Amino acid sequence: MASGSNSTTAASEKSCSSGDPSRKYGTQDPKVRANITCIFCGKMCKGGVYRLKQHLVGGFTCVVKCTKCPEHVREEMREFMQKKEMSKVESVMNSKTYADVFDLDEEEEDEEVTGSGKASQAKKPRVKGVMNMFYGTIQSEKQKNINAVCRKELRNKACKEVARWFYDAGLPFNAANYDSFRKAVEAIGQFGPGMKPPTMYELRVPFLQGEVKEVDLLINEHKKEWKVKGCSILSDGWRDSVVQKEIINFVVNSPKGSVFIKSLDVSEVTLNADFLFKLLDAMVEEIGEKNVVQVVTDNAAAYVKAVFVIYTL
Repeated sequence: MASGSNSTTAASEKSCSSGDPSRKYGTQDPKVRANITCIFCGKMCKGGVYRLKQHLVGGFTCVVKCTKCPEHVREEMREFMQKKEMSKVESVMNSKTYADVFDLDEEEEDEEVTGSGKASQAKKPRVKGVMNMFYGTIQSEKQKNINAVCRKELRNKACKEVARWFYDAGLPFNAANYDSFRKAVEAIGQFGPGMKPPTMYELRVPFLQGEVKEVDLLINEHKKEWKVKGCSILSDGWRDSVVQKEIINFVVNSPKGSVFIKSLDVSEVTLNADFLFKLLDAMVEEIGEKNVVQVVTDNAAAYVKAVFVIYTL
């Protein structure tokens, strides 16, 4: 028994003289050297002195924080771990490689002797990230820069393909300003690689039918608002300089918002007061005479006369 006790005492003295202050705050299992018991709370840390330091400092997901550790001890361990990480950073800056940065705690433990008196087999040094706690790491900064460059290249490639599609389809460039275009791009990005684009049949039949149903539901919600709070019919006449056509658009406005109803080509019709009256009267009947509060048109004489007739009825 005396011989075994002397062996344990010698190992303990060697640990304390190794320069790691955490060893004086833990008791090492003589049989399993990786198991160290905290002298403050009595919890066993399975993972050597590095786990013990994490246990004393706290804030690590791999080990429970010691609730009985004095604050000055906790600060001592924190400063020691920070200095050790800083030394690793300097090593990386000098060697310009991460392959030689190992966990020194693990190497020190490999040199110790187990309680049975047999030398433990040397473990392969564990390659670790640099400054992976407390401070932003050089590794993470480099990774962020690499990720930023990669993302920029991927975006350029994606935008190039989108632009090429615009050119092939002859789409106007201002179509890129549509909110629906932005949503489409985001949805494609959320799907990820391998997405198959919709076929012509899908665009022409199921998706178009679905969109019509959604618009009908939206208009029905507006119609409910018209019955409760009333609405205004807005008539806007204009001439298409490209195809040389006279167009009249009809929009209904209410507190819920504006809804486009229809567009009529009146190029072949004489826009006199009688025709405009019939046109506006039909719109009032379509929207609901009880729902219409006012009819708004431009100030052309024919429109003024037609609206006057409507109000006098």
